[in-house]
Amino acid sequence: MSMKKVLISLVVFMMVFLNGCTAPAVDNTAELEKVKEENLVLQEKVTDLEEKLGANPNQTANQIAILLAMDVIQALQANDMQALETYAHPQNGIRFSPYSFVDQTNDIVIPSNNLIAEYGSATTHTWGSYDGSGDPIDLTFSDYFDRFVYNQDFANPHIIGNNQMVQTGGNTTNNLLTVYPNAEFVEFHFTGFDPQYDGMDWTSLRIVMEEYNGQLYVIGIIHDEWTI
Repeated sequence: MSMKKVLISLVVFMMVFLNGCTAPAVDNTAELEKVKEENLVLQEKVTDLEEKLGANPNQTANQIAILLAMDVIQALQANDMQALETYAHPQNGIRFSPYSFVDQTNDIVIPSNNLIAEYGSATTHTWGSYDGSGDPIDLTFSDYFDRFVYNQDFANPHIIGNNQMVQTGGNTTNNLLTVYPNAEFVEFHFTGFDPQYDGMDWTSLRIVMEEYNGQLYVIGIIHDEWTI
């Protein structure tokens, strides 16, 4: 096995090891900083490998998905819709799901060539229903983005899940694997913020990718949090 394969395998193993089970709520600042530092080390390793490997044809789809998801998160952090358009599925666009249940009938799908226009538009869409109240989620794309896409700094999460659910909870069905049976996905997860909530204030963002013409593209962005 080449040194490149050893390095990429090591990073993938470390991610799976860290993300193999649901993490407990972070109870104090010291523990939170420790988790963030460990995750930062993993992200730095992935970045370093991305630079070393470039467009290595021997990379597996899963390894490529990790790197692509990292790039997507950076684009979301920067509100860079131009970059997001290049990652979006050319044929199917990106479906946006506000909670873990992917509603194939009602979730909004934005075509790959329309993300920039939608982000700058004042047009309101109904993105689903708010958990608890059941009221319609009537928001512009930019307002939806702030609440149900990049509601936390997912570029610096507590944990990264590699094709594995880091957290599920509440009464909302998680049907990602049913809707996207052939997809790769990466979950960016925060275990919680305020100790008084005992981890119930966790949140995740899942980047779902599928292959099209031999290349992976983003087909779904799923926001998740505790639901009642």
